[in-house]
Amino acid sequence: MFLKNEAARLITINHLVDGVETSYPILPGENPSVEVPDAVKKIDFVKALLKNGDLRIVGADEVEDDSDDSDDDIEALREQAGRAGIKVNRTWGKARLLEEIAKASKGE
Repeated sequence: MFLKNEAARLITINHLVDGVETSYPILPGENPSVEVPDAVKKIDFVKALLKNGDLRIVGADEVEDDSDDSDDDIEALREQAGRAGIKVNRTWGKARLLEEIAKASKGE
């Protein structure tokens, strides 16, 4: 499921995934929608945000196509970041991963 932030502020959803707390930052404005597990719909916080219109469930036809960000490329960058000691957020795209890898390599 993909969520789009319709509010004028950052919305962060915290959710346990396989016993690990995972955070999903959903940026406002013209930022892309964020993929989250379907189970987050059961969280009262998310229910309230959906009800008042601050969050919106995005249909597959609305999800932005990042054709230059293939899943293999993203996974390879996530692995590279992990090897560099970076705690990777699953919502990061190619640009953010490259930025974090560059920061880590400067710090070495």
